[in-house]
Amino acid sequence: MESKVVKKLRKLAVCSFMLGSVMLSTSSIAAEKATVYQAFQSILYLPLYVGMNEGIFDKEGLEVKKVTASGGAQAVAAVVGGSADFSLGDPMTAVLANLKGGSTKAVAMVVSGVPAWVIVPKDSPIKSFADISNQTFATAIPPSTTTYLFQNTLKEHKLTNVKLNTVQVGTELAPVQAGRADGAVVYQPQLEQAVSQGYRIVYDYAKQFHGVYEFSAIVTKTDTIKNKPAMVQKFVTGLAKAEKLMQSNPNLARSIARKEFPTLDPKVVDAAVDRMLAQNIYPATPEISQAAFNNAINLQISIGNIKPGQVAYHDAVDNSFAQKAVK
Repeated sequence: MESKVVKKLRKLAVCSFMLGSVMLSTSSIAAEKATVYQAFQSILYLPLYVGMNEGIFDKEGLEVKKVTASGGAQAVAAVVGGSADFSLGDPMTAVLANLKGGSTKAVAMVVSGVPAWVIVPKDSPIKSFADISNQTFATAIPPSTTTYLFQNTLKEHKLTNVKLNTVQVGTELAPVQAGRADGAVVYQPQLEQAVSQGYRIVYDYAKQFHGVYEFSAIVTKTDTIKNKPAMVQKFVTGLAKAEKLMQSNPNLARSIARKEFPTLDPKVVDAAVDRMLAQNIYPATPEISQAAFNNAINLQISIGNIKPGQVAYHDAVDNSFAQKAVK
């Protein structure tokens, strides 16, 4: 016969096994899945990559899958069509989709301010934006925020004789190098690549908006907000923690950026991350302010995509998840 001690040890072992099984089962159930479609793989979207690489979303109980679309419209379409829980790209693309029958809202900021710079070669006679008259500039094929901003700035400066050489996003330097353009409007990391070759910045959009512009955001369906609020909160909270970590640990941000873009010169990657942190392009929190929304929507109104008063802040933004995430 077993002694009382042996019986107690046996019961304890059985209980421990059952408890471990329950905990494992609960952990498996808690690991909810979410799919995010990004417009493209971009160093601008580093907060998402930090969250994924550092296991921050996992700690929130969310298994995040990243899919790269062929553009912002395709990313939003994936959300509207139900293939994705979230999209990451220009939130104005979602606003325009809503005007055609979609039902989405932006729930978190990923890129604030405007990461766009007007550059010219080091030996160019162009010293300021006013000198752009009668010149040709390379910029992205519309729809593109950089192109729209550049056209709007030309209008503000009453420069009607500037020609645009529109190319695929990310290739704006090629026409300048080939002598088919006098300058270019670029994102990162093209800016740092150009600066390393002696190019000069003649107009800095990041300085014009000081981090107050809804440039890239996380968008989801209103049905998802209604039916899966806990999942949305997990994602936004994870993103908030990633953005906070980037601000407190720039070395980590650079390291993950180099990992995500292994073919780029590490010095270019580091310079891009440093500049965007310094110019508040990487936001400190995922909150989307009324002012940031207004700056983005005003550009769409200026170029004629949206009528004045047609879209209100509360129609396009649900800031409640981001506000809760930073409390």
